[in-house]
Amino acid sequence: MKLSKTLLTTSVLLASLPTAQAAAEMGDFEFSANVALTSDYVFRGFTQTDEGWAIQGGFDINHGSGFYVGAWGSNVKFLEDDTVAPEDRADTEIDLYVGYGNELDSGLSYDISALQYIYPGAGSDLNYDFSEFHLGVGYSLPVGTEFGLSYDYSPEWFGETGKAQHYAFNIGHSLSNGLGFGAFVGQQTFDENDKAGEDYVYYGASISYGVADFEFSVNFSDTDLDNVKDVADERVFFMLSRSF
Repeated sequence: MKLSKTLLTTSVLLASLPTAQAAAEMGDFEFSANVALTSDYVFRGFTQTDEGWAIQGGFDINHGSGFYVGAWGSNVKFLEDDTVAPEDRADTEIDLYVGYGNELDSGLSYDISALQYIYPGAGSDLNYDFSEFHLGVGYSLPVGTEFGLSYDYSPEWFGETGKAQHYAFNIGHSLSNGLGFGAFVGQQTFDENDKAGEDYVYYGASISYGVADFEFSVNFSDTDLDNVKDVADERVFFMLSRSF
């Protein structure tokens, strides 16, 4: 489940053309892409790969007006019990999204989007696929500090477990030498806790460093949930990414 653009660990496929060249060839359209290797795919505090490695990638097509469409994918490995046959288990996630966003001269930015999370190959009776609607606002200071607030709403959460809402705040600061710092806190809530599980808070921080066209980051994540050992407890993971 790809994180919002306003959050810290957005990872996205390899493209052969640099953005400037692609934008020039496409007129008002700009093509961008990125790829990442991470030691653990963590989404809102929960591991999506059973604490294993993931290769992730995606692309965006942006119009000068602010509209964009994109796709993102990753391998996954959920902790499905014996009631799920091996051939019905999810091993891939693909996210499709469309949205509109802009950054104003004042440093204020906004983003509105709709996302569809798809798990091809997973048994249809598992009802893993779901939709989510996103609203985000951000503010950038000239000194390299950025703030972000976001809200997400799902009319039918993962596994057909009812409505869900998500709130998040993040802050990041970048230095001129390529070193970056970030922190975030979020809350995931469910209308039907007996189906989806209990509401929870997650939080984390990261340190990143850019070398050439690559960025390496060390990330920390934890939640306030109990009895979630190896699923949503405290963890440190690493990511190497590149944007194009």
